[in-house]
Amino acid sequence: MEYFFLFCLVKIYHLMLSKQKIKFINSLKYNKYRLQYNCFLAEGLHVVNDFIKSDFIVIKIYVTTKLAHHFSTNFELISEKELAKISSFKNPSGVLALINKPVASLTTQHHQFNQKRIILLDSISDPGNMGTIIRTADWFGVKKIYTSKNCVDVYNPKVVQSSMGSLSRVKIQVTSLISLVNQLKLKNILSYSTTLNGKSIYDLSPPDQFALIFGNESSGVSDSLIKCSDQEIKILNSNHQIDSLNVAVAFGIILSQFR
Repeated sequence: MEYFFLFCLVKIYHLMLSKQKIKFINSLKYNKYRLQYNCFLAEGLHVVNDFIKSDFIVIKIYVTTKLAHHFSTNFELISEKELAKISSFKNPSGVLALINKPVASLTTQHHQFNQKRIILLDSISDPGNMGTIIRTADWFGVKKIYTSKNCVDVYNPKVVQSSMGSLSRVKIQVTSLISLVNQLKLKNILSYSTTLNGKSIYDLSPPDQFALIFGNESSGVSDSLIKCSDQEIKILNSNHQIDSLNVAVAFGIILSQFR
């Protein structure tokens, strides 16, 4: 009965997304326009609800009658056909949210290192890897991640989706990683660069507080950052026909070992 009522409501009021609004929403799939409008998109009931519960400002929720009963305010009913025009999915999930994007802050200012495990990401370029890293960090209780300015935008729809709502809980700080490592040194906090030539993580006993640096999928941690860090570490390889691990997989293994 409730679904029928909502269906009739759509029919009666002819709720439709204007061409201008569709164009605007679709523009947010590109970093240029996310920067310009300070907005990004999130899709899926679970992901959208996580952002609603967080400190993020949800501007508007676009939802079909199938899922409308999950929302009481701040939503707009749209048809499945309209959702297909703005969704990043081949099979839209029924709900898409327009969310305010915090203004990116590229800074070299002094940081407060309140976490025991400080995570630095250097030039991560794949959206799927970035989203998985954020989700894995959330699993292990990491509340903040520092990224270099040339990492993939964390508000890319593919990052948002693959993080599965964890982006709503893990704060992302864009900063100069070399400056950050130098600040760690001043506080006597050890930093470990993940490389293929370092010391085995299984032979290490890290201190109570430390930093882990993970690098680009193909080139790894930059040479300048490796030189700046205190030690290189690696995951032992039992099959020498494989020369490297996916960075998101390596991230999970090392956080588990250093938990």
